[in-house]
Amino acid sequence: MFALALVNAESGQLAKQELKADVPSWRSEGYADDSSVEILDHDHGVGRAQRCNDRDLDRVLAETPPQLRFILLLPTVHERIAREFSQRTVAADLFKMNEMYDNEAVDPADPEDLAMWKGSRLNVSRNALLKIMTKYDIAPGTCSHIRGQEQIFGSRTMKNNKNEVAAVEIWYAVRARAYFREVDKDADLKITIVTKYDVATESTVVILKYRSFNDLPIKLKCELISKLKELIHQKTTKSIAHSPFAVTLMHFNCTAQWYRRAARDPRDSVRKEEEKAHELHKGSKNEVNAINVRRLQLTLRNLDQDKLQLTQIIGTIKSLRNQHEAFYKYVKRVSAPEDRDWLYLRVDEELNRLDDQLNYQRSSIEDVSGRAQRLLDLLFNLAGQQNARWSEKVGKQAMHESANMRAVAVVTMLFLPGTFVSRILGTNLFSQEENKGGSDNDPGSSFRASSHWWLLLVTIIPLTALTFLIWSIWRSRTENEIALKIMKEDEETITLQDLERLNSRRKSSFAIMGSSLANIKRPWTRQYRRGPDIGMAN
Repeated sequence: MFALALVNAESGQLAKQELKADVPSWRSEGYADDSSVEILDHDHGVGRAQRCNDRDLDRVLAETPPQLRFILLLPTVHERIAREFSQRTVAADLFKMNEMYDNEAVDPADPEDLAMWKGSRLNVSRNALLKIMTKYDIAPGTCSHIRGQEQIFGSRTMKNNKNEVAAVEIWYAVRARAYFREVDKDADLKITIVTKYDVATESTVVILKYRSFNDLPIKLKCELISKLKELIHQKTTKSIAHSPFAVTLMHFNCTAQWYRRAARDPRDSVRKEEEKAHELHKGSKNEVNAINVRRLQLTLRNLDQDKLQLTQIIGTIKSLRNQHEAFYKYVKRVSAPEDRDWLYLRVDEELNRLDDQLNYQRSSIEDVSGRAQRLLDLLFNLAGQQNARWSEKVGKQAMHESANMRAVAVVTMLFLPGTFVSRILGTNLFSQEENKGGSDNDPGSSFRASSHWWLLLVTIIPLTALTFLIWSIWRSRTENEIALKIMKEDEETITLQDLERLNSRRKSSFAIMGSSLANIKRPWTRQYRRGPDIGMAN
C-alpha cells in the first residue's frame, strides 16, 4: 500500500483525489471557471508581476523557471460584513484606533466585475491547479492545506540516483487572528505557504494562499501582497533568492504585528470591566450588574484561541529552524555553523527574534486571560456575598415575623385559660331579672352577680400562670439543647484541628529524627569503611 501511494503521488493521481471538484462546505472553496492568478517573479535583479488565465498559465509554466516565483491563490471571502460594520460609529472608532481596517482597501481576491462575485471561490480552475502541482511536483500532502483547514508542518526531501538532494519542500500554515468585541466577529486570516526549492536550478517556487471567512482582515491581506511585490522588484532580492527560508519570513513579521494590534482591544476591555467591579457609587457595595459577563466570556474564549494559534506558530518556527539547519548541512554541504554564509546568520537571527516576539505576545495574552478569569472569579465571589446579604435580610425579616407570631401566641395563651374556664364554669354567675312588663331595655331591670363569682378569678389566674410557666420552661430547655449541640460541634472541630497539628508535628519530628540518624550513620559508615585504610596508614 505504501509503495502504491508513492507511485500515485509521483504520477499526480493522489493530488487529483485530494483536489476534488465538489464543494461540501465553505471550508472547501469552489474552483473558478477560468483562472485569474497573480504570479510574481524575480530573476537576477529583475521583477515581474502578471495576472494569468488558464492559457497564460500554460505559457508561464513552460518557461525557464526564474530564481524566485510566487503563485498567489486568493479565494473570495464567505461573507462581506466590513463595509456595513464600518458605518457604525463605535465599530469605526475601534477599527481606526487599532489600525486593523481600512475603508479604502479593496479585497485583491474580488473579481474586476463585482457582478461575478461569488463567496468561497478560488481564483484558479481545477485543471490549472493540477498543472501547477504536477509541474513543480508538489507533495500531495499539501492538498489538505491548499483546499482545507490543515495547519500541520510538513516537509519532503527528494534525492537523485547519486543519493544527492535534488529538491527540498516544506509546507505549513499560520493564522493571524483578531477579535472585534464591538461587533462580536473574528478577523481570521489563514496563510498557507508551500515552498519548493530545486537544487539543480537553484530556484524557489512559493505557492501562497490567503484565506479568510469574512472581509475584516482585508488590510492584512493587502499588506502581505504589497510586501511581496516590493520584494520581487528590489534588485537586492537576487542575493537571498537562493534561500527558500529567507523569502517567506515576512509573513511571520506581519502576523506578529497583527497579533500585537489585536491585543489592544481585549486588554482595554478587561481593564474597563475591572474598574467597574471596584467602583463604589452612593453607598452601593459594587457594580456587579454593570459588568458584561457574556462579553468577558467571549473575550476569554478568543484569547484562548489566540494563545493556541501563537503556540502553533512558535512550533512552526522551531520546525523551520530544524529544516534550516538540515538545508545547510545536506544541500549546501556546510556542516560547521562558523563556515556558513551571512544569509544563514540573518535567517537564524530573524527566527530567534520572531520566536522571542511571539513568546512575548503569548505571555501578554496569558496575562490578559488570567485577569479576565480572575475578574470572573471576583464576580462569582461578589455574587455570593450579595446572596449572603440577601439571606441575612431574609433571616432578619423571618426573626421579626417570628417575634410577631410569638406576640400572637402570648396573647392567645393569655386569653385561653379564661376562655376555657368560662366555658366550663359558664353557669348562672351573672343574670338579669326580667320585668313583668317584658322589656329588657327598661331601666327598671336589675343585673345581679352570683355569690360564687370569685370562683372565676380563682381558676383563671392560676391556670394562666401555669400555662406561661410551662411555656417558658419548654422554651428555655429547647434553647439550652441547641446551644449544647453547637458547643459540642465546636469542641469536635477544635479536637480535630488539634489532632491534625499533633500529627503534623509528629511527622516533622520523625523527619528531623530520620535526617539526624542519617547524618550520624553516614560518618560512621565512612569511618568504618576507611578503618582498614586508617589502620594500615598508622
